[in-house]
Amino acid sequence: MRLPRIAICVLTLTLLAANARSELSARLPLPKQLAVETLPPFSAKGQDADQMFQKRHLEKMIAQDPKITRVALVYFATWCAPCALGALKLKAAREALKRNGVLAVFVNVGETDVTAVHKWIKEYGDLGFPLIMDTKSQMVGPYGLTDPSGRVLMPRTIVLNRNLKPLFLLGTEGDDFPEILWRP
Repeated sequence: MRLPRIAICVLTLTLLAANARSELSARLPLPKQLAVETLPPFSAKGQDADQMFQKRHLEKMIAQDPKITRVALVYFATWCAPCALGALKLKAAREALKRNGVLAVFVNVGETDVTAVHKWIKEYGDLGFPLIMDTKSQMVGPYGLTDPSGRVLMPRTIVLNRNLKPLFLLGTEGDDFPEILWRP
């Protein structure tokens, strides 16, 4: 009777230790569409449904804050559970992002219900960072963030330098997220 209990305890501890190991964020190769000197132009809805958000708006935000060294375009959808976890990590690291010169910009992909997106942002992130509503997925396909069938790949984060040159692409966000956003 005692041996099975010990075996179960050992098995449980082994499984817990295996699950407790650190998982790193998946750094992916840049798609060929992003192997450029500067981010391709875009035009999408801004935080307010009436306002447009374009590449020049991002450039202006960077120009106004000399501390910004990196921009993280954090792609999300309200149906994406890993995106919610990433948003919570960003929320917890709000000051560290600022201290390390990272401007996070949330990019909602393909959703047209502005109210639902704002509710999601408030529930999971509410970071006070800019929001881009890419209702027509203009910042997805042309940026190489879809599979061959056209399905949007989530989660994804494009990390850019101050000049909006794509540096790297993140897939899954691991234990090193968001620190990976400012590390070399």
